[in-house]
Amino acid sequence: MNAKNFPEIVADICANPYEQLKRYKAAGKNIAGYTCSYVPEELLDAFGYIPYRLLGRAQNIRQADRYLQTYCCSQIRSLLEDFINDEYIGIDAVIFAHTCDSMQSFHDIFKRNNPDIFVKNVNFPTSINNDIAFRYALAELKNFAAALEEHTGKTLDRDALVESISVYNLNRGLLDKLYALHRSYPKEIPGVTLHHTVVASMISDKRDINGILESYLGTFDENEPEDDKRKRLMLIGSINISEDIYLLADEFGAMIADDDLCTGRRYFAQQVTEPTIEGVARRYFSRPHCAAKHRGLYSREHYLTGLAGKCGIDGAIFLYLKFCDPHSFDYPDLRKGLEAKGIPSQLIEIEQSLAPSGQIRTKLQAFLEILE
Repeated sequence: MNAKNFPEIVADICANPYEQLKRYKAAGKNIAGYTCSYVPEELLDAFGYIPYRLLGRAQNIRQADRYLQTYCCSQIRSLLEDFINDEYIGIDAVIFAHTCDSMQSFHDIFKRNNPDIFVKNVNFPTSINNDIAFRYALAELKNFAAALEEHTGKTLDRDALVESISVYNLNRGLLDKLYALHRSYPKEIPGVTLHHTVVASMISDKRDINGILESYLGTFDENEPEDDKRKRLMLIGSINISEDIYLLADEFGAMIADDDLCTGRRYFAQQVTEPTIEGVARRYFSRPHCAAKHRGLYSREHYLTGLAGKCGIDGAIFLYLKFCDPHSFDYPDLRKGLEAKGIPSQLIEIEQSLAPSGQIRTKLQAFLEILE
């Protein structure tokens, strides 16, 4: 593969996620679908699975609403619709992580109706600010490893875990470098390439992505950034599978300079500093946490204002899935915290299960006019 074609390669992977799954199955690979970035991918990889992020993509939800209330977020309802429509035929395991009540309900429904698939819920704690919580999380990861050993008949190999952690750390470092180079070269590396690369990394064997991403990044000179004056925006939210916000930002002469998304920086932030299960658990305690976790009253506010200052952010976009309660609860305080630092913001609610509407274009254009 030619490194110069990297943007087209990851765009194609994102546009055809089910085909990516079929390619791996045709090659005899074992696939473990997972629903949250708090699932320890390194453990799955060490047991021979390709971790494959499950992102609900169904545009028309019909059957899922028989099992879930319509006020559940569209991510969960779309994902259940995908399974009902057999989009994930051949998947070998589905791993959940406890994040919210709706996801927990989805786990219970899915496990009851899919007895032939290995289903496991990793009960990662909500509180991540003390040693008791860490010991609980470590016990959960060890229980998860034991469940994988029982299911696969394999013993967790230390060398395999060390190799997996090295591969995943490399991917995280490359994604971080991609974000930095994007801010220096926003024309050559458009914002949508960030989105495509992160999502493609989530549904690909990291060994397939790392080599070509590393070659692609090597074509840019870190010491000669462009002199670009466009407005810098930061996205804040949970999951986003739409390209629209990135394409529109470029169209309006702005850029998505960074983000705090499950399908963005929050996925790859922080390295595993110790090649053990303890090291994997420690990363989840040190990385930027999502709205479903608690480290302190102002931990997310301080992190976001710090990231905004580091990246020279001019304005923030809260890109929230409708009915996502954890993020909605956070919104008032985060907005005030950003505004106190002189960073205006705009809330845009989206539905993952609906075709893009004109509200993103209208609200983004109006917000950029305010920034000007």
